[in-house]
Amino acid sequence: MKKFVLFATIVLLASCSNNKSYSYIGDAPTEEISISSVDSLQSSLLGNVIFIKLQEPDETFAEIEGIQVYNDTIYVFDKMERNILMSFNKQGKHLVTFGERGNSKNEYTRLWAFDIDDQYVYAYDRGKKRMMYFTHDGKFVKVQETKFRGDSFKTLSNGKFLFSLALEKSLNKLVLTDNSLNIEKVLLSFNEKDKDNLAHNNILQKTDDKIVYNKEMSDSIYIFSDNGKCINTYYMNFEGAKVPQEYKCDFEKLYDEGKSKDYAYIDDCPFLGDTTLLVPLAYKGRYGVLYYDLETKKVKKPKEITIGVPNLLYATKNFLYGWMDSDTYGYINKPSVPKDVSSFIEKGGRVIVCAQL
Repeated sequence: MKKFVLFATIVLLASCSNNKSYSYIGDAPTEEISISSVDSLQSSLLGNVIFIKLQEPDETFAEIEGIQVYNDTIYVFDKMERNILMSFNKQGKHLVTFGERGNSKNEYTRLWAFDIDDQYVYAYDRGKKRMMYFTHDGKFVKVQETKFRGDSFKTLSNGKFLFSLALEKSLNKLVLTDNSLNIEKVLLSFNEKDKDNLAHNNILQKTDDKIVYNKEMSDSIYIFSDNGKCINTYYMNFEGAKVPQEYKCDFEKLYDEGKSKDYAYIDDCPFLGDTTLLVPLAYKGRYGVLYYDLETKKVKKPKEITIGVPNLLYATKNFLYGWMDSDTYGYINKPSVPKDVSSFIEKGGRVIVCAQL
């Protein structure tokens, strides 16, 4: 399901309960964040913002659904529409297109997720159930088959992989694999009534040496070390606005029956900054981002939030990355955008937006 979510900073009255102890994976400590009310600061651009005008070959992207930054190179992924992965430098110049659609060994049928480390750019072909390996300058190296259908993945420092899986008979939901993509350990399983609506994006997010996992409609956020150990769990207690199981198991049903404005849920994979957990939320029909201070264990108030980007898709410990096109620009405070950037967007261009945490 394609949807446009305008960035809005959501601020919620929250408290952490210390008298409950949850342990979803292993013995990782859990914090509960209780959500009792919501307010919104309508702003798309906050702080010192950098605009990078993408020089796309032939207006490549229809919608940007994935961004990663690695060694000053920006990787941009259109997953659902054009199904293409490209890299750009920080001036927006196109560098590499990774693979192309087709049936040859070095081509893919449905590119579904990607990741980067020092050695490779990894691209998972969900259609053929295999991992493709590329050099950073785009040369195809090899493929490895998987015995599962992956949803999202992240490479680990020990050469292994953390993989979120599509719903299959095994009911395996989140697994740890070895470096040959064989499942070593099942970390989470699907409820037998779950449905896979194929609508999920950014199920796993890597921030430097930590990885965040969340499945859309879930109330729990899992933090992993870069060797695949679960080190923290955050539980979002939406109280009376919690999504019932019948809708939680079937994302499309929630929308088809017009119930999306009745409930609150985590809308996309959260992002982990140096001292802040950023949680994209849907709260009774309103969309935005919750800023949770990891040190004070409180949700930040509007006046405490000094940074924001539209269509947030990636975060490091110190920076947030989002993007704008002509649709997004219609909701932006125009004086906050330089004239050359405005002109570029109005002519159909897309811009990566970066702001420092």
